[in-house]
Parts: sequence; structure tokens; C-alpha cells
Amino acid sequence: MGKNGDGTEYASVARNMAEGLGTFWAPYLDDTNWPVHHEHPPLIYWIQSIFFRLFGDGLYFEGIYGFGIALVILYLTAMFWQRIRRDFQLPVLGSWWPLLLLISLTAFSYYVQSNRLVATFLIFSLLETYFAYRSMAGGKSTVIYAIATGLTVYLGLIAKGPVALFAFAVPTIGCLTIKPGFSRAAASTLLAMVMCAACFLLTGLLFPESKDFWKFFVKTQIFPSLASTRAGGDTYFRYIEQLISQMIVPFGLTGMIMLILKAHFRNLKFNRHAAFFLLIALAGCLPFFVSKRQHLRYVLHSLPFFVLSLAFVTDNIAEKVESIIAKKRKIRLGFVVTALLFFMVSIGGMVYRKDEITRADAFFEDLYLRDIPLTERSIVTIYPKEMIMDDYLFVWMQRYFKVSVMGEMGGDYLLVDKNSGFKIPKGYEKMHREPTRKYILYKRIVQ
Repeated sequence: MGKNGDGTEYASVARNMAEGLGTFWAPYLDDTNWPVHHEHPPLIYWIQSIFFRLFGDGLYFEGIYGFGIALVILYLTAMFWQRIRRDFQLPVLGSWWPLLLLISLTAFSYYVQSNRLVATFLIFSLLETYFAYRSMAGGKSTVIYAIATGLTVYLGLIAKGPVALFAFAVPTIGCLTIKPGFSRAAASTLLAMVMCAACFLLTGLLFPESKDFWKFFVKTQIFPSLASTRAGGDTYFRYIEQLISQMIVPFGLTGMIMLILKAHFRNLKFNRHAAFFLLIALAGCLPFFVSKRQHLRYVLHSLPFFVLSLAFVTDNIAEKVESIIAKKRKIRLGFVVTALLFFMVSIGGMVYRKDEITRADAFFEDLYLRDIPLTERSIVTIYPKEMIMDDYLFVWMQRYFKVSVMGEMGGDYLLVDKNSGFKIPKGYEKMHREPTRKYILYKRIVQ
């Protein structure tokens, strides 16, 4: 509970959409702060709203949804790995190697389980890149894959914004690294761009409200981010530190396996396939260096491609592991048992910690876990009003009670910091039983 405020906020918007509050291009969070939630493109809200309609609301929705998203991401990563190996007649090698490196990233597990939009966007980034590769790789389906690239780039655009456009560089990168053929790469890129632009223009004609969204999004998100005026940092190079800190883990894992196998660094090779994925990863993250607003989640979509690049550099190590496992039955059995043990421990840990409060302790202990009956879609006055943002109360109250909050008096309820010294006005009665950790809730008496 309380894993991440932003992820909980996004789930609230999707849940509200599932209940008929808000529309695709005008998502709704609450009555008071964001009756129109234009902070992010709407596609992922809409996708999650489908799952809310199918399975209903629940405390564990974000965790279950994230688990499903993770499985799709792992499948697409494996598919891309195997496609490249087949196309270039590389030795058969299981998908476990890039997947092992990917799940070793702490960012991957954190963002998936905390319901951040970037986790779902990873699916679109992998799909659009895969289709872009297939469009320049040759074959009878070049046109189909170029059209699919344009469609998935457009879907990525309305899922996370202009970050999705990096896939247009893939055919050129492929032409430079793995399969010469500039004319094919240029043609597939042009067709994909035309398809994406056509989808964008057609949406504007069919849904005029989409124009209002993009005007607001560009004005309040893109321009301030480029100018580093919206939650800006103090350096243009923080991404380097963040990316290194993430990739240290798969590098360290690879080094440990090499030590166990007594493998020499000469076994590593930076080949054209590794270069292909490395340049894709850089195409996805380098544009963000123009702003000081640097958070790892903005370049999360690049991490699978960094991992795939590393996997191709070290695939000889993985081949050696597979060879040893295939020849020695005891090692193979130990490998299977260890894998099953890790899986069981991981699932058991998830189940054991499913009710653990990770943040917003006072909210959960004083309000949610006490089953206090709040009328849905009512309004709660918060005092002092700074708690609305400082304690993220606008998120927790909407997600778990379906109520809106405001800083002005006159709400259906009044929630105060018990140490604030606030004098409760007439017309409110206490709903809480003492003691409480921080909050005391009052209900307005209807005269």
C-alpha cells in the first residue's frame, strides 16, 4: 500500500474513466484540483480503465497489472533477441540471458510494480522498434511493417508523448550497423512517418478535443521541461550517473559468471548487433540531455536496448553456460532447482508483503485501515492546506475513498493535523476515535 504517489494517481484517473468520469481526451482525477487531467497523454489511462471494467477496483490492482505488464515486456524482449539471431544465422541461444540481465535492473522492477506510465510505455517502445527493424530487414512484408511502425509510434505518442518518435531512427541505425541498404531504410522510415502523421491529423479531425489536450500538454509539459523550469535539476549530465548506476548490476552479474566459468575477456565481442541496440538505446535517451529535468523514468524505455546490446556482447558467455548445463546432469538439475527456488521466494515475498505500508503511514493507519465511512464523490477540506500536496492527500483520498480535497472551508468533511492547533468551527462533529497518529476527521452536520 502506498507504493508510489504518481502510480496511485494514474490508477485513480483510469478507475474514474472506467466508472464514466472523464473522457479519453479529458481524463478526470477529482473535482477540485484536476477535473481535467492533462498531465500525461491519455492512452495508458484508457488501457487501464479496460482492466478496471473487467476486473473491478481493488487494493492490489496496481501490483497485478504491473505483473502482467512485466510479462509482456519480457516476452517482447525475448522475441526481439530471437528474431535477430534467426535473421543472421547466429548460434541458437535461449532468451534467458537478456531476460536475466533485464530483471537484474532495479529500475525495471521498481517502475513496473509502482504503476508508472513509463512501464506500460515500454511495451510500445519495444513494439515500434521491432516493427521498424522488420521494415528495413527485407522481405515481402516491408510495407506492412513500415505501416505497423507508424501506427505503434502514434500509439506511443498518445501513451507517453514525443519520446515515442525515437523509433523513426531505427531503420537508419540498422542500415549503418547490421544490414546495408539505405534506400530501403529511407523508404520504410518515410512511410512510417507518413502513417504516424496521418493518424495524428485524422485524430484531430475526428476528435477536436484532442487539439485542446496537445496545446495544454505542449504548454505545460514540453516547453517548461525543455527550458528546465518545471522541476528542473542542476545539471545536464545526471542521466549518465543514473544509467551507469543501473547498468552496474547486469555488468556485475556478467563479471561474476565469467569468474565462475574462468572465462577470459577475449570471449567478449562488440559486434554489429550489439552496436545496433546500443545506438537505439542512445537514440532513445540522448534527446533528454537537452534539459536539466532529468529523472531515470524518462529514459526507462532505453534500458531494454542497453541490455540487449550487452547480451550480444556477452552471448559467448551464455553459450558456455548452456553448454555446461547440457553436458552435466547434476548442474542442469541444480540450475532448475535454483531457478524454481528463486521464483517461489519471489512470489512468496510478494504475497507476504502485499499489505505492507511503504509510505503515507499516517493516512493508512488513521484513515484507510480504520474503515471510516466517507461518502463517495464528496469533498474534504484539509487543514493546513499544505498537506494536500506535501502529504499527497489528493492522491490517497481519491484512490482509496473516491473523494476530492480542497484547502478552503465548506467541505462535506474536515481533515486536520491534530497538532496544528486549529479550532474546529461549529457544525462539524468528530468521526475519529483517539488516539490517531496525525489526522483527525470531522463530518459536517446537516442542519
